[in-house]
Amino acid sequence: MRDGSPELMEVLTGSFTARWEADLYYDDDRRMSNLPLTNVSFSEDGEAKVQQSGSCTVVWTDEFATSISPTMITDPLAPFGAQLWVWCVVEAGTFTERVEYGHYEITDVPSARDEHMRFRGEWVTPGSLVDLTLSEVTYGIGQEKWAVPTPPSNLSSTWDELGRITGLQLNRSVTDQPITRSYAYQDNKLDVVYDLCNVMLDGVPHIMTDGTLMVRPNTWPSPVYTLTRADHIVQVGTPMSADQVYNDVVVTSYATDQSVILARASITDGPLRVSDPDGSPSPFRRRTYTQSSQLVTTHSQALAWAQATLNRVSVLRTREVPVTVMFNPLLERGDVVTVERPTEWWTCRVVTIDRSQQGTQDMVVQVATVTPRTDTDTSVSAPGDWRFDWVDGWGDVT
Repeated sequence: MRDGSPELMEVLTGSFTARWEADLYYDDDRRMSNLPLTNVSFSEDGEAKVQQSGSCTVVWTDEFATSISPTMITDPLAPFGAQLWVWCVVEAGTFTERVEYGHYEITDVPSARDEHMRFRGEWVTPGSLVDLTLSEVTYGIGQEKWAVPTPPSNLSSTWDELGRITGLQLNRSVTDQPITRSYAYQDNKLDVVYDLCNVMLDGVPHIMTDGTLMVRPNTWPSPVYTLTRADHIVQVGTPMSADQVYNDVVVTSYATDQSVILARASITDGPLRVSDPDGSPSPFRRRTYTQSSQLVTTHSQALAWAQATLNRVSVLRTREVPVTVMFNPLLERGDVVTVERPTEWWTCRVVTIDRSQQGTQDMVVQVATVTPRTDTDTSVSAPGDWRFDWVDGWGDVT
């Protein structure tokens, strides 16, 4: 969850205004600050390889009537290594807080246009509108490949190797582990980063709002936020799908002596069982998820990985639920939240978030546990009176 003060947490359940702005950096040098952004759209997907992306329009005008529409590789907004460090500014009365939202690489400039006018016989540019396509900083890592097969430089620390590969500052959020074997990297660098995080650190790479790399554990932490019907929730869907639900996981690899390692974990009872007691196929039948990594060197390691993966690709994926909530820039992919329902509480993990310049945001959450309510208030209530204002528009939700 992004950092925010207790006062901001309270403001986000009431009436407030919000706007987006960004600082422009190149090679860690700030070139421009407080750039106003409009037409903002940001998406987060905790299951994607590049987990954050977005688009926006930079609105620019200054007293010198200059243009910032990029025409050369070296121009500030050109998509050749420049980054936007994005902020969401929340205001309510005298309260103002600037929320650090994320670091994004500019990957494309689909449109750039200047306004022109004559001033004392000369053409000047009173303003520029530059459309940008953005991706989190892992995008650039995914474009890099090794020229030749390259082994790890140091087997004693997975974290050190992640730092060497990515060139990013590290937030060592989980316990370090030694790399189990030396092997030649041949894929693009982002694939190797995911492999190291998944197998060695039991997690997923996660770029924090300040651009540092942490690992988001596959195991669920405690909930960090509660979404209530009165203050947050607009709508909750109830879909259920068998797509990408698996009841069988197979891991293959090779030991250090090159002997084959094979491990399997399966669901043997309940509606997702792979077969009936007599050996015949179950109604759901066997649906196998396969994975392999050269980092797996023993049968016990393969079996543990298979079982941990089975827990993630079986039951959880049957309950991926869309939730629409009031705009809240603090929530992010991977957060575990508690969702209030009329007669129960859900413990969920946020999978995706889509935000724009609207007063609400759309999320998909995985439901892990359902706890019956023990309080007496089980009536269905609508959100309270609420207004959300943008600098270029507003909307009411009641």
